Amino acid sequence: MIGAIRTYLDECPFFNNLKAIGVDFLSNDANIASIDRTPIKPLINGKISGAKIKQASFTLRVKLNHSDELKQQIENSDFLEDFEDWLEEQNDIKNFPIFKKNKKVTNIYVSSSNYLLSIDPALRKAVYQVQIIIEYEKKDKNNPFADFF
Repeated sequence: MIGAIRTYLDECPFFNNLKAIGVDFLSNDANIASIDRTPIKPLINGKISGAKIKQASFTLRVKLNHSDELKQQIENSDFLEDFEDWLEEQNDIKNFPIFKKNKKVTNIYVSSSNYLLSIDPALRKAVYQVQIIIEYEKKDKNNPFADFF
């Protein structure tokens, strides 16, 4: 699942200037990101077909150059706002990450808008983060009629 989300986020045009999108790792470099799984109650509800409506939570952390210059601070904030708008547009047009065969994404959205998490004044870098929720349907592989519901 996390690999599919990483691939999906790599398609975001606002991430073209990022050096890398990691998983559960953020190096000391600037212009990098990491997608990290975060705790959430996974099951939303079940269906008569045996399918389950589930959710997963991820945090996108982005490390960017930072300074006391207002222009830099606004650029960083705009970058993340642009990402949030892109994610909303992808949800609206139903362009979702592609999961395994028995899992189909039905919704993706920002659950906590971007905010400054930390600043390293010595390195002149800041870490921002955005919380993302993905809802998906997991079909019951053992139900021969699952595709009919």
